[in-house]
Amino acid sequence: MKLIGKVAIAVILVALVISVVVLTHIRSHGTAVSLNLGNCTFSGLVNPMLPYDMPPSASYLLLSNWVNMSSLISTGFPIFGLSQSGGLVTMPTSLRWLMVKGIGLINVSLYVENLGNVHGSYLTLNNTVVVRGVNGWVEFMMPPYANTILIIQNSTVPLSYIIETIGNYSYGPIKDGVVIIGKPNITIYSPGASFSISVTGKSIQVLVKTSGFNYIELTINNYPTPLQYLLRMNNERVRSWLMESRRPNLSGCLLNEYYLSLLLIKDSQSPATGGFAASPEPIYLYTWVRDSSFAAMALQESGHYGSAAEYWLWMAKVQNNSGTWFTRYSFFNGDPDYGYGIPEYDSVGLFQIGIYQYYKLTHNESFIGAVIPALNKSLNWEYRAINNNGLIPQDLSIWEDLYAYNFWTQAVDLDGLVASYMLYSELGYNASWILTMISKLNNTLQHDFYVNGCYVRALEPSEVYYQGKTRLILVPSSVIYDSSIILPIDFGLLNPSSNRAVKAVDCVISNLWNSKVGGLARYSNDIYHYAAYLYDSSGENPPWVITTLFLALYYEEVGNYTASLNLLNWAVNHSEYGLLPEAIDPNYGNPLPSTSPLIWSASMYVLTALNYNQTSISNN
Repeated sequence: MKLIGKVAIAVILVALVISVVVLTHIRSHGTAVSLNLGNCTFSGLVNPMLPYDMPPSASYLLLSNWVNMSSLISTGFPIFGLSQSGGLVTMPTSLRWLMVKGIGLINVSLYVENLGNVHGSYLTLNNTVVVRGVNGWVEFMMPPYANTILIIQNSTVPLSYIIETIGNYSYGPIKDGVVIIGKPNITIYSPGASFSISVTGKSIQVLVKTSGFNYIELTINNYPTPLQYLLRMNNERVRSWLMESRRPNLSGCLLNEYYLSLLLIKDSQSPATGGFAASPEPIYLYTWVRDSSFAAMALQESGHYGSAAEYWLWMAKVQNNSGTWFTRYSFFNGDPDYGYGIPEYDSVGLFQIGIYQYYKLTHNESFIGAVIPALNKSLNWEYRAINNNGLIPQDLSIWEDLYAYNFWTQAVDLDGLVASYMLYSELGYNASWILTMISKLNNTLQHDFYVNGCYVRALEPSEVYYQGKTRLILVPSSVIYDSSIILPIDFGLLNPSSNRAVKAVDCVISNLWNSKVGGLARYSNDIYHYAAYLYDSSGENPPWVITTLFLALYYEEVGNYTASLNLLNWAVNHSEYGLLPEAIDPNYGNPLPSTSPLIWSASMYVLTALNYNQTSISNN
């Protein structure tokens, strides 16, 4: 249906009101409540049908001290299902690298030997990484705001730790340890352990052997700290940060999943830039602007404004002159990935939505003053594009595989325009020109993308010959159904209870729901994870966690909390001990290991959890 004249403006203004509700409905649920972690252990899948003989666990995880240090941990858990041409291999239990703000990547690594085959690994609610092997367990810890990496062990056989630095380093012994001298100084301390040192060229290798219950401490530019003090420091600081979070109206494992997801997001933030790693898995260890924007939204909606602001300010800093952004950036230094030449313009709308949400939550005018130039540039880019042909330019959009006028990009940027209109109006700026863009883009979107009760995935240019002339028209792509159409509706594209919205969502469910293991596939005939590069799925159309949570959020918007709760449970029950993957196997239901955990999945869980019932709960 094409809207014109005063009717169009009236409909748009109604949409604006709806959008305000959607964009700002996640509010504080009162003051911080006591944190009851309970006995939830995230034991894995409910009644799993696994293609292998052990519950799934994460193979890579990030830990951070939340201020200036980040490290990548390989747990050593095997990555099942990848073909020989796949992009990942299983690495031994180790600390792969250490990044320090102001210095960069430090060429130091730590390998754990004699732990035996790893059969489980997980992130705890104390923000530690536990790795369980045949011969015992080790636990990695980076206490918040301390320049220390702590590794606790409990083993039935002696374990060996190989710590290697490469560069302009020297060393000197201390009691129960060694100091590697350079930039920075690294103190290796383990009471009662045996130490041996070898030097080859610029490589210094320290071998530490210890058994039973003991610990190794790596301290950067500082002296060793007593174990009990480090443990107390870590527990108190992590607990305090979690208690500052807004609490959703959930309990048990669902509440614990919320806190665990927040920790995963926090640990994924780069201390150098404020961007977020899409995943600790090496193939996704980049800052995708889209994924990071959802991570920042999750943090600000949960009450952690400083971390979110750090990201939005970085995003404003790296914006292109055109008003757009690169698709992804280096996690380590924030440089654009020029070799990843995939145009994606949803970042424009997500930046606008995120900035408005942040302002509604904080009313921080100095923050708005810092980002408003970037907001203006993004709006000017949209103005030029929409005035040209009524659409945002073609891009590869959310799934990075179809160059077209994708519904996701058009709709997310429309939601972004609505957010910008509301922000400019509240700040007293002229917003009428934004309203004109909203009307024009909405008219095109509603008229051209809505076909037979469904929103089509994308429109592609096609040449037609008519009355002796060739001209371009836009036609639906061959793949019609796409679950990503749901989230823009959640964010205020139209009334979620309207006939059009209900039909569109039902269209997605009827065509993309997996009746065997549950969850929504991305789109019809999706072979990602079932191709040569990532071959860890047993079939096509694996359900994705984010798309399933798009649906859960939609159910909340229409008041169907029972359905939403079922999907939140589905997500937890298909996790790696509470760590949410990108996708699950369409036949077995196990998390697909090549891209797990996914920070966007955790972020969507946080946003959906906070939106659940939208009612406060009393302190216990």
